[in-house]
This record gives sequence, structure tokens and C-alpha cells, in this order.
Amino acid sequence: MGSANIQAKIKKGLAKAINKTGSTNSELVYLVQETNTGGNTPIDPPVISTNDVLLVNAIFKNYDQSLIGGNIQAGDRQLVCDNTVLIEVGNTIKQGLTNYIVIDLGQAAPTSDVLVYMPQVRVQ
Repeated sequence: MGSANIQAKIKKGLAKAINKTGSTNSELVYLVQETNTGGNTPIDPPVISTNDVLLVNAIFKNYDQSLIGGNIQAGDRQLVCDNTVLIEVGNTIKQGLTNYIVIDLGQAAPTSDVLVYMPQVRVQ
């Protein structure tokens, strides 16, 4: 089974989980992409514009209490989402009025193809 088949199964499984656990008025999850269109000096300051990209198959999980300590702090969550949108450390994830920062990028990628992202996120 190739990675494309596995990726399709992951997307289908996440969509099924969202349908079972969410509701029609559940807040959607977005990646906030930032673009710097200005300069980087006091005379020519940066102009940063944002674009919200919907993470269609995204689910938040809470960490088990026994894992809190060290790099995982109380309130941290794990986002599980498919590979359709590239997620990187430092990105902002938004759900409703809550913004999260990506602290650590967990991913399942047995080859160079990412199957699923599982980043650790923290409320900003």
C-alpha cells in the first residue's frame, strides 16, 4: 500500500471522527498564514498580512495528565490533522477566539511523505 493510499485513509478516518464527535456549529480550525510584504527597518517597517487556511480534517486532543512536565505544560494540546496543509513550528493555529502557537511538530512520516501532522500547541 503506497503512501497516497494511507494518506487517503487517514483523511477519511479524521473526517469520520469529526462527524462523530463534532456538531454543525463546532468551531473550525485554521492555520494562520502570515506574509511580510514590507521591509525590515524602522524607516520601512514590515507590513504583515494574515490569511486563515481551513484545516478540514483537524481534531484537538488533550495530553494525558501523566505527560505534563518538561516540554508539555498544563493546557497544551495536540492537534491531529492530515497532510494537505504544511504545518511548521512557530505557526499560529486558530479555533474560534483561541490562538495556539505550534511548539513542537510531531508527524508520522515513515518515508519523505508526511502521512499526518500531530503538533503540540500552546495557547498564546
